[in-house]
Amino acid sequence: MLGDKRPTPSGQGTVVGANVKLIGTLQDANDIVVHGRIEGEVISSQAVSITETAYVKGPISGELVTIAGKVRGSITATGKLEIMPTGKIFGSITSKDLSIRSGATFVGKCTMPEGEKEEELELEEKTIPKEEQKATYEVE
Repeated sequence: MLGDKRPTPSGQGTVVGANVKLIGTLQDANDIVVHGRIEGEVISSQAVSITETAYVKGPISGELVTIAGKVRGSITATGKLEIMPTGKIFGSITSKDLSIRSGATFVGKCTMPEGEKEEELELEEKTIPKEEQKATYEVE
C-alpha cells in the first residue's frame, strides 16, 4: 500500500497529496495516507500511512501505522507500527506490535505496553543480575 499512490482499499479516508503542505491537525475516522508535508497532529482510529515522499512534524496516532517517509514526533499505534526500509523516525514510539525493516532509522524510545505481564517482568528482575538489567539499544 505504501509504494503506490492509490487511495485506501475501501476508497474512503483522507489522502494528502505530494504537493500539499498542511499545518494543523488532520483527523479522520477512516484511513489516512500522507504523501506531502504535515506540521501538526495526524489522528486516525484506523490506518495511517506515511509514504516515502512524506514528512510529518508532530504526533501520529492510529491503529495500524506504516512509516516509509520521515517523522519528527511521537507515534502511537494501538495495533501495529511498521517502519519500512526508507522510514526515518526521530521520537518516541508506543505500539503493541513493532516491525523495523532493515535500512530503517529509529532514534528515540520505544514502549510496548502489553508485551509482558508485570509479574513476569518482576520475576525476570529477580533472576537477572542487576548489571545485566540495564541496556541501551539504538537502531539506525
